Amino acid sequence: MHPLRKALLDPVGVLTGQRWHFGLRHFWIVAVATVAAMGSRIVLTPWLGADIPFVTTFAAVAIVAFFAGITAGAVTAVACAFWVVAAWWPPYTSPDLGWQQVSVFIPAAFLVAFFSGQGRDEPENATGENSANVTVRSLRFSMFAAAALPTLMFIAAAAVGYAQAFDEARLRVDREVRIAEEHAARVVQANEAITHAVLDLLSSYSPEELVVRERELHLKLAELATRLTQVQSIVVYGPDAKALVSSLFFPVPQISVPDREYFRQHQAGYRDIYISEPLESRFTGDFFFNVSRRWEREGQFAGVVSASLYPSYFSDFYKGLAQDEPGLMVMLARSDGSVIARWPPLADPGLPLGARSALGAAMRAGKVEGRVEGVSDVDGKERLSAYRRLDRHPLYILAGIDRQQVLAGWERRFALLAAFTFPISMALVYVAWVALRRTRRELDAQQRLQHEVEQRARVETALRHMQKLEALGRLTGGVAHDFNNLLAIVNNNLHLIQRLNPALDSNKQIAAIGRAVSAGERLTRQLLTFARRQPLQPEVIQLQERLPALLALIAPTLGSNIESKVEVDATTKPVLVDPAELELAVINLAVNAKDAMQDGGRLTLSARNCAPGEIDIGTEFVVLTVADSGQGIDPELSERVFEPFFTTKPSGQGTGLGLSQVYGLCAQAGGTARIDSTPQQGTQVHMYLPTADPMPHVSDERRPPDDRKLDCSILLVEDNEQVAMATQPLLQTVGCTVTWAASGDAARNIVDADPSKFDIVISDMAMPGELDGLALGEYLRKRYPEIQVVLVTGFTNQLQEASARRFTVLAKPCSPAALEGAIREGMRRRAALKTEPVSE
Repeated sequence: MHPLRKALLDPVGVLTGQRWHFGLRHFWIVAVATVAAMGSRIVLTPWLGADIPFVTTFAAVAIVAFFAGITAGAVTAVACAFWVVAAWWPPYTSPDLGWQQVSVFIPAAFLVAFFSGQGRDEPENATGENSANVTVRSLRFSMFAAAALPTLMFIAAAAVGYAQAFDEARLRVDREVRIAEEHAARVVQANEAITHAVLDLLSSYSPEELVVRERELHLKLAELATRLTQVQSIVVYGPDAKALVSSLFFPVPQISVPDREYFRQHQAGYRDIYISEPLESRFTGDFFFNVSRRWEREGQFAGVVSASLYPSYFSDFYKGLAQDEPGLMVMLARSDGSVIARWPPLADPGLPLGARSALGAAMRAGKVEGRVEGVSDVDGKERLSAYRRLDRHPLYILAGIDRQQVLAGWERRFALLAAFTFPISMALVYVAWVALRRTRRELDAQQRLQHEVEQRARVETALRHMQKLEALGRLTGGVAHDFNNLLAIVNNNLHLIQRLNPALDSNKQIAAIGRAVSAGERLTRQLLTFARRQPLQPEVIQLQERLPALLALIAPTLGSNIESKVEVDATTKPVLVDPAELELAVINLAVNAKDAMQDGGRLTLSARNCAPGEIDIGTEFVVLTVADSGQGIDPELSERVFEPFFTTKPSGQGTGLGLSQVYGLCAQAGGTARIDSTPQQGTQVHMYLPTADPMPHVSDERRPPDDRKLDCSILLVEDNEQVAMATQPLLQTVGCTVTWAASGDAARNIVDADPSKFDIVISDMAMPGELDGLALGEYLRKRYPEIQVVLVTGFTNQLQEASARRFTVLAKPCSPAALEGAIREGMRRRAALKTEPVSE
């Protein structure tokens, strides 16, 4: 084809290198698509308005470009744009608005045509695998465009429609407030004319003559009142505030109104029309408000002429307005905030406008008209409102439309648009997806197979690893627990032998057994740590004494090129923490500091009382700081250093568990940890530890020995018979009478049978039956508070739970000295309970 002819027939194809040109078939496709797009716009114009002329065009351009090529899609866009600005073709938009939107539409439509047409047209130089890859990329983008472009158009149309809905609502509110203002003005003018007529009628009478001619005047006033349905009554009051003539009654009841505000105002000299607040009639009990004037004779105050109006007359009129405008609120109020009439009515008709009312603020500012939007302080509804003041009168009309009603109309309109737009969008997505699936079927199948094989291998490996760790953890925890029982048997019998034969204290074989028991205890501690069942053993620690000892312990590890020192404030309070875990944390930090100071440096251990407000989890804390002068940590990594397995060290030189152990220690103790680090300037790790509890929940095993015999009765609850048989004679050697129960249920029955028999109950926490050790302790505490309970466990969660409930808890394996100390402490508490006076 001649280049010039090709350029004329396919200008977009020449620019993009596409092989398809514009022919007769494409002409018909463009014609049909243009008519369909703009015809759909004509159908939707009553709902969407004429301000969104291209609401349906993008979908038509995308479909044409996808099936007939980029050029056909571009021509469709131009045809739709020409239709919009054609003054002789409906629906016509104003020229300014049309060309303004065309200038934005044409580039956007060309982009839609280009990217949508990539799924149909292929580059002339694209063959084989490269062609398949180009087609795949084009189809992917087409799927995205088919979903994103209609969504963006819908969002834009919804935003424009949202603004239009509220603009229209504001116009309707302005119209309604003007109607209500005109109605109120006519009513007030009519009643003003009535008061003028009454004053003219009274001009030839004195208050005394009114009494004589009351019937004649009553009939005249009644005739005036019946002309207007809004008038409740017309009353003439004398200078003493007593009713002289009434349109409702003859003779007039003996009613006086010296306390009415309108009477006092006229009595004080106010000559203009006065509009009162809503009042309750002393004649009929009806609610009304007055339009009144001062009555004078020969320049002197002679009384007041009052024309009373029904507020319900206004409410009924506003109700009629609301029937044509759902969600409309109309209110008539005085400038002092008194609400005279309102629709919808209020639960309390006499409720005035609040101090935070926007209308009240406008009244106080003396504004004549305006708009207020927001939540009403009267009924709590959010409205778009407008207000106007009646000319010459202190009355305001407020009209407002419920914002929810405006939103409901907007939502209904754009629900229809969504029902039209998104099915087309989903159809386009489906077409692109089918084409993409056919193109990539073989490649996707191969990739899925490879991915599935790799994924299955990873999942199986991870599953085996998890199962192995879980099984090993359970096995280790069970073995350690049983091993603890064996150690308890050996340790208790060893202690019993030493008590019965003091001469064996220096025996080497006995000492070897003791060392083996201690080694076994350390081994079980390591096993339980691995199984995450290690019981904590917090102690009250004086950092003034412990930190120098720790520094002496780690100083050889640091080397001679690292200077180390301890700085502990003399006022530092003791802390409650597991000493072994604290020692491990300091060692971990010291090792990290040494790795960060390869060329030497300075390590400082310091401690002080935490300043109030330094951390937000409490005030009674001590901060222990380990500071070095090493390389520091990048700021972007400082937030991750406490994560398990995260390390900044090279591969093979760190596990990433040191700082996580530090954080775990602080968290388990009830505190926290923080890090401050600057590259090339060093690192400071702050450990916030709680101060010592005045009543530690865990017995102190280092209590000085007490050689006095224990004269007490003990119920030993232990499901392991061998442990019980080793513990029972040990307790008997210190003067205890011991009864053994194999379960918590059996122990409950024994105590219930004779509660006075036992002083102390010692129970393992892991027990068979209905009651475990903790449940048994709670039962005894409620039923027999004088019986002291000592619990024994080898698991962290049980120890912490029992400690939280303020039971005396011993961690397995516990030494005989610790058990004896717990019994003596229990006896002291029991004796203290007996000596306390009984309150009446």
